[in-house]
Amino acid sequence: MAPRLLSCFAKGNDSSARNQNHANVTVDVSAEEQHRGGAVLVELFSSQGCKTSPEAELLVSRLGRGDFQLEMSVIVLAFHVDYWDYMGWKDPYGGSQWTVRQKAYVESLKLDTMFTPQIVVQGRTQCVGNEEEALLSSIVNAPRFPAPTFQATFQRPTPDCLQVSLSGALRTKADNDGVNVMVALYDSGLVTDCPRTDCPIK
Repeated sequence: MAPRLLSCFAKGNDSSARNQNHANVTVDVSAEEQHRGGAVLVELFSSQGCKTSPEAELLVSRLGRGDFQLEMSVIVLAFHVDYWDYMGWKDPYGGSQWTVRQKAYVESLKLDTMFTPQIVVQGRTQCVGNEEEALLSSIVNAPRFPAPTFQATFQRPTPDCLQVSLSGALRTKADNDGVNVMVALYDSGLVTDCPRTDCPIK
């Protein structure tokens, strides 16, 4: 997988030329990208035990493919809940942790009940998962936050080794309501894909 990641940033089809020309590659998030605002998070809660969930999953799939040509980037996540399993069909993708996640949204959004399919946009608004107009409106009107700064450095010390170094930070930021919207801190990491035992990077 790691060699494919490097090839995303390379031009041409010749792997030997790619290895020589792109032995060390650094990718920075541009200042322009920072000022445009970050992506919008869309979360779908569905279940195989819900007869209207397939329509919502198709809608979210189209959203992920870019069928609606929105001006902002969208991150799509889908969670299968397990509270419909009592009806006789156990959803093999369902999990109690996703039910707990949806319940937390129900409480924070002050809703009366949990249901599927439900879509939560940017953790702030929700709609029925198969209502296209409501979904698109929620995305367009969602608050956006600048993308975190980060730097990725790709190095190939030998033809069989790939080293990826990442660094950046997500800083805590409070919006007008005083809600923390970014709370994780990411310092730096090193990922190495080395099939050889004699690789200099460990």
